[in-house]
Amino acid sequence: MQEYDIIQQLRLELSIVKPQIANEIKDADSFRDDWGLDSLELVEFVARIEQTFKILIPDKDLQEFYSLNATAAYLHSKIIAV
Repeated sequence: MQEYDIIQQLRLELSIVKPQIANEIKDADSFRDDWGLDSLELVEFVARIEQTFKILIPDKDLQEFYSLNATAAYLHSKIIAV
């Protein structure tokens, strides 16, 4: 799976968590700083990612989930590693 495809899937998951930003957010925008996602929304987003990509994300890796680009790169590295 390519990073572009991962980003498209992340946008879909984000649209469920925070519909008002899913189509507006740029790939490099910060979830927290630019769009104001709170901790609960980020936890819900990560849970959706775990279900969709069928992976378990350790708590220590959650700092990697700060933008669509960063999240896609993390997931791409984990999917390729499998």
